[in-house]
Amino acid sequence: MEGKMEPKRVLVTGGSGLVGKAIERIVMEEGGAREGEEWIFLSSKDADLTNAAQTRAIFKKHHPTHVIHLAAMVGGLFRHLRQNLDFWRQNVAINDNVLHTAHEFDVVKVVSCLSTCIFPDKTTYPIDETMHLSTRPTKQNVGNTHTQAPPRHSLY
Repeated sequence: MEGKMEPKRVLVTGGSGLVGKAIERIVMEEGGAREGEEWIFLSSKDADLTNAAQTRAIFKKHHPTHVIHLAAMVGGLFRHLRQNLDFWRQNVAINDNVLHTAHEFDVVKVVSCLSTCIFPDKTTYPIDETMHLSTRPTKQNVGNTHTQAPPRHSLY
């Protein structure tokens, strides 16, 4: 005998971004939500996820069972070049707070979808999806723009 499915409360961080809005459209407008699911889409206006107390308050308020983690400090290639260390530190803080708090609140599953600029170092234009990770990322995407590119990795 099948029991009643437990309700799912899905918290989407970065809900106002490109991927978050696409998920919201599918869930809210195209019938993508299943019975018993509640979806919460957060934006940076709801909480500063670099702040552990604010992150914890959001989890306490919504009690998510599942998290789709999309939140990040973003800003494009030129802003990234100017604020490279800030991007890294802010994103590490966001990720640490979300993952740690999800663990504290016994979240069943976390899916993280994070990105960075992925322009290949030596390529032809226009770029298409088959060209990503075909070579090292451009040096502007190394953790510190004053260092050498990382050693070759099997992904490149």
